[in-house]
Amino acid sequence: MAREFYSLPEVAALLGISRIAVFKRVRKGQLSALRIGRNWAVPASALPAAAPAVALSAVPPPPVVKEGESAPAADAEMDSMGWD
Repeated sequence: MAREFYSLPEVAALLGISRIAVFKRVRKGQLSALRIGRNWAVPASALPAAAPAVALSAVPPPPVVKEGESAPAADAEMDSMGWD
């Protein structure tokens, strides 16, 4: 079942650009969207045909972490931030 509408953050993820860049395209009229209260909805028909397929295939699977272990990437990221 295909979706009819996407939020701006979802469109940003699908297109591989920032949420602000998507909003700017909407404001300039380069991307059609509907205003629903404070939120925006972008029709699936307004997106490039290849956008969902490209974005979904580019997302890496989450790391497999066994019970009682921590994710190595998360540990390395926390170390670089100076967290104890």
